[in-house]
Amino acid sequence: MANQFQSGDRVEWQAGTGTTTGKIQKKVTKSTEVNGQTVDASEDSPRYLVKNDNTGTVTGHRPEALHQISSSESASKTSGNTDSDDSQSDREAILKDFKAAVNMTAKELQDWLKTDESKSVGQDDGDGEAKGHKSGKRIVKILKQSQNDHSSDDYDHMNKVNSYIHRHTAQKPSGNIEDSNWRYSLMNWGHDPLK
Repeated sequence: MANQFQSGDRVEWQAGTGTTTGKIQKKVTKSTEVNGQTVDASEDSPRYLVKNDNTGTVTGHRPEALHQISSSESASKTSGNTDSDDSQSDREAILKDFKAAVNMTAKELQDWLKTDESKSVGQDDGDGEAKGHKSGKRIVKILKQSQNDHSSDDYDHMNKVNSYIHRHTAQKPSGNIEDSNWRYSLMNWGHDPLK
Protein backbone atom coordinates (compact mmCIF):
# COMPACT_ATOMS: atom_id res chain seq x y z
CA MET A 1 0.00 0.00 0.00
CA ALA A 2 1.25 3.50 -0.87
CA ASN A 3 2.43 5.88 1.83
CA GLN A 4 -0.23 8.11 3.37
CA PHE A 5 0.62 11.68 4.40
CA GLN A 6 -1.15 14.61 6.02
CA SER A 7 -0.87 18.32 5.19
CA GLY A 8 2.13 19.71 7.02
CA ASP A 9 4.09 16.42 7.08
CA ARG A 10 7.81 16.80 6.41
CA VAL A 11 9.04 14.57 3.58
CA GLU A 12 12.11 13.90 1.47
CA TRP A 13 12.52 12.53 -2.06
CA GLN A 14 15.24 11.84 -4.59
CA ALA A 15 15.73 14.63 -7.13
CA GLY A 16 18.26 14.77 -9.95
CA THR A 17 20.72 16.51 -7.62
CA GLY A 18 20.26 14.25 -4.58
CA THR A 19 17.85 14.21 -1.66
CA THR A 20 15.42 17.11 -1.39
CA THR A 21 13.09 17.99 1.48
CA GLY A 22 9.78 19.77 1.70
CA LYS A 23 6.36 20.00 3.33
CA ILE A 24 3.14 18.33 2.18
CA GLN A 25 0.61 20.95 1.08
CA LYS A 26 -2.26 18.62 0.21
CA LYS A 27 -3.31 15.40 -1.49
CA VAL A 28 -4.93 15.66 -4.94
CA THR A 29 -7.06 13.01 -6.63
CA LYS A 30 -7.76 14.77 -9.93
CA SER A 31 -5.62 16.56 -12.50
CA THR A 32 -4.50 19.87 -11.04
CA GLU A 33 -2.43 22.73 -12.46
CA VAL A 34 0.44 23.92 -10.26
CA ASN A 35 2.98 26.56 -11.35
CA GLY A 36 1.96 26.12 -14.98
CA GLN A 37 2.39 22.33 -14.89
CA THR A 38 -0.37 19.75 -14.86
CA VAL A 39 -0.15 17.23 -12.05
CA ASP A 40 -1.85 14.06 -13.33
CA ALA A 41 -3.74 12.51 -10.44
CA SER A 42 -6.81 10.35 -9.91
CA GLU A 43 -8.59 8.48 -7.11
CA ASP A 44 -6.58 5.35 -8.04
CA SER A 45 -3.34 7.28 -8.51
CA PRO A 46 -3.24 10.25 -6.09
CA ARG A 47 -0.42 12.78 -5.88
CA TYR A 48 0.83 14.92 -3.03
CA LEU A 49 1.62 18.59 -3.61
CA VAL A 50 4.89 19.32 -1.83
CA LYS A 51 6.56 22.70 -1.24
CA ASN A 52 10.33 22.40 -1.77
CA ASP A 53 12.32 23.75 1.23
CA ASN A 54 15.05 25.16 -1.02
CA THR A 55 13.18 26.69 -3.94
CA GLY A 56 9.70 27.23 -2.49
CA THR A 57 8.27 25.60 -5.62
CA VAL A 58 5.23 23.35 -5.23
CA THR A 59 5.32 20.13 -7.29
CA GLY A 60 3.30 16.92 -7.44
CA HIS A 61 4.76 13.59 -6.29
CA ARG A 62 3.66 9.97 -6.20
CA PRO A 63 3.20 8.78 -2.60
CA GLU A 64 5.73 5.96 -3.08
CA ALA A 65 8.44 8.50 -4.02
CA LEU A 66 8.10 10.33 -0.69
CA HIS A 67 9.50 9.38 2.71
CA GLN A 68 8.35 11.04 5.91
CA ILE A 69 11.01 12.68 8.07
CA SER A 70 10.94 14.51 11.37
CA SER A 71 11.28 18.29 11.56
CA SER A 72 14.73 17.92 13.16
CA GLU A 73 15.93 15.74 10.26
CA SER A 74 14.61 18.31 7.82
CA ALA A 75 16.35 21.15 9.66
CA SER A 76 19.66 19.33 9.64
CA LYS A 77 19.31 18.60 5.94
CA THR A 78 18.45 22.19 5.04
CA SER A 79 21.23 23.64 7.19
CA GLY A 80 23.92 21.22 6.02
CA ASN A 81 26.38 22.07 3.27
CA THR A 82 25.25 19.26 1.01
CA ASP A 83 21.72 20.59 0.80
CA SER A 84 22.82 24.12 0.01
CA ASP A 85 25.01 22.57 -2.68
CA ASP A 86 21.90 20.77 -3.96
CA SER A 87 19.99 24.06 -3.94
CA GLN A 88 22.79 25.74 -5.88
CA SER A 89 22.83 22.84 -8.34
CA ASP A 90 19.05 23.10 -8.75
CA ARG A 91 19.33 26.80 -9.50
CA GLU A 92 22.17 26.25 -11.95
CA ALA A 93 20.12 23.60 -13.76
CA ILE A 94 17.05 25.88 -13.87
CA LEU A 95 19.13 28.79 -15.20
CA LYS A 96 20.86 26.62 -17.82
CA ASP A 97 17.49 25.29 -19.03
CA PHE A 98 16.05 28.83 -19.03
CA LYS A 99 18.92 30.17 -21.17
CA ALA A 100 18.41 27.32 -23.64
CA ALA A 101 14.60 27.61 -23.76
CA VAL A 102 14.34 31.41 -23.93
CA ASN A 103 15.88 32.21 -27.31
CA MET A 104 14.68 35.82 -27.59
CA THR A 105 16.74 38.73 -26.27
CA ALA A 106 15.27 41.15 -23.73
CA LYS A 107 14.86 43.77 -26.47
CA GLU A 108 13.24 41.32 -28.93
CA LEU A 109 10.79 40.17 -26.28
CA GLN A 110 10.08 43.70 -25.09
CA ASP A 111 9.34 44.82 -28.66
CA TRP A 112 7.19 41.73 -29.29
CA LEU A 113 5.07 42.33 -26.17
CA LYS A 114 4.03 45.74 -27.59
CA THR A 115 2.43 44.16 -30.69
CA ASP A 116 -1.26 43.43 -31.21
CA GLU A 117 -0.36 39.81 -32.03
CA SER A 118 1.24 39.38 -28.61
CA LYS A 119 -1.79 40.84 -26.86
CA SER A 120 -4.23 38.73 -28.92
CA VAL A 121 -3.29 35.33 -27.45
CA GLY A 122 -3.39 33.62 -24.08
CA GLN A 123 -5.73 33.16 -21.19
CA ASP A 124 -6.86 36.39 -19.51
CA ASP A 125 -5.67 36.54 -15.91
CA GLY A 126 -8.88 38.35 -14.93
CA ASP A 127 -7.44 41.85 -15.27
CA GLY A 128 -7.46 42.21 -19.05
CA GLU A 129 -3.92 40.87 -19.51
CA ALA A 130 -3.04 37.30 -20.46
CA LYS A 131 -0.84 35.17 -18.18
CA GLY A 132 1.71 34.72 -20.96
CA HIS A 133 1.91 38.46 -21.57
CA LYS A 134 2.57 39.08 -17.85
CA SER A 135 5.13 36.30 -17.88
CA GLY A 136 6.88 37.94 -20.83
CA LYS A 137 7.29 41.19 -18.86
CA ARG A 138 8.79 39.23 -15.99
CA ILE A 139 11.14 37.39 -18.36
CA VAL A 140 12.38 40.74 -19.74
CA LYS A 141 13.28 41.84 -16.19
CA ILE A 142 15.07 38.54 -15.51
CA LEU A 143 17.01 38.76 -18.78
CA LYS A 144 18.17 42.28 -17.90
CA GLN A 145 19.35 41.27 -14.40
CA SER A 146 22.75 40.07 -13.38
CA GLN A 147 22.70 36.38 -12.43
CA ASN A 148 23.70 37.36 -8.88
CA ASP A 149 20.53 39.47 -8.58
CA HIS A 150 18.12 36.59 -9.28
CA SER A 151 15.76 35.98 -6.34
CA SER A 152 14.08 32.72 -5.34
CA ASP A 153 10.92 34.06 -7.00
CA ASP A 154 12.92 34.63 -10.20
CA TYR A 155 14.11 31.02 -10.15
CA ASP A 156 10.54 29.84 -9.53
CA HIS A 157 9.40 31.86 -12.54
CA MET A 158 12.27 30.55 -14.70
CA ASN A 159 11.23 27.02 -13.76
CA LYS A 160 7.64 27.82 -14.75
CA VAL A 161 8.85 29.29 -18.06
CA ASN A 162 10.96 26.18 -18.76
CA SER A 163 7.98 23.91 -18.11
CA TYR A 164 5.64 25.96 -20.29
CA ILE A 165 8.06 26.13 -23.23
CA HIS A 166 8.88 22.40 -23.11
CA ARG A 167 5.21 21.43 -22.83
CA HIS A 168 4.00 23.88 -25.49
CA THR A 169 6.71 23.08 -28.05
CA ALA A 170 5.72 19.42 -27.79
CA GLN A 171 2.22 20.41 -28.99
CA LYS A 172 3.38 21.87 -32.33
CA PRO A 173 0.48 22.07 -34.76
CA SER A 174 0.74 20.91 -38.36
CA GLY A 175 0.98 23.38 -41.19
CA ASN A 176 2.44 26.87 -41.34
CA ILE A 177 3.21 28.11 -37.82
CA GLU A 178 4.56 31.58 -38.68
CA ASP A 179 1.31 33.42 -37.96
CA SER A 180 -0.18 30.86 -35.56
CA ASN A 181 -1.49 31.52 -32.08
CA TRP A 182 0.76 28.62 -30.99
CA ARG A 183 3.87 30.56 -32.05
CA TYR A 184 2.56 33.83 -30.63
CA SER A 185 1.92 32.19 -27.25
CA LEU A 186 5.42 30.74 -27.15
CA MET A 187 6.91 34.11 -28.06
CA ASN A 188 5.10 35.69 -25.10
CA TRP A 189 7.10 33.22 -22.98
CA GLY A 190 10.37 34.20 -24.69
CA HIS A 191 10.70 31.38 -27.20
CA ASP A 192 10.39 31.91 -30.96
CA PRO A 193 10.12 28.46 -32.58
CA LEU A 194 11.24 29.92 -35.93
CA LYS A 195 14.61 31.08 -34.56
